[in-house]
Amino acid sequence: MKKIIALVGLLFASFSPSFSQNWQIEIKDNLAKMQMEQVYRITPDSLIITGKADYGRTNVNYLLRKLSEKEVATVKDILKKFPADSLKEVYFNDYSNFKQIDEENYPRSIDVKINKDGKTYISKATNAWVELYVRLFDAVNPMFPSEVRVLLDKSKFNVFY
Repeated sequence: MKKIIALVGLLFASFSPSFSQNWQIEIKDNLAKMQMEQVYRITPDSLIITGKADYGRTNVNYLLRKLSEKEVATVKDILKKFPADSLKEVYFNDYSNFKQIDEENYPRSIDVKINKDGKTYISKATNAWVELYVRLFDAVNPMFPSEVRVLLDKSKFNVFY
């Protein structure tokens, strides 16, 4: 009888949602170019990087790979330490620092979406430097190939959060 109760308990535990199965980080970055973007998704088992090239004319499936156990543990640690609840919904600076807006001179727009502990945190920064974003990017960038890491040049921003 004890074995049956233990087995039923294990069965229920395996179907209940847990932190290890219910988290995701998504970053969308337009690279400060019109109609362009790179999307980074870190899920409990995968790293997916997609994008748009040729000013939106070409979809690119850059990377799809499984996460190692060490990477999963690293991301869980990042999520535990990162204050996602401190993110504002919108960080914005106007476009006055642009002499003109065209395909090559476009406001930088970055969307961050974090699912953890049953909650979803969504934030968008347009033409603004956000220290919390930088902390997140510094933590996850080592997982990305060097040619597609999220890079921000602080000198290109006039507003800092």
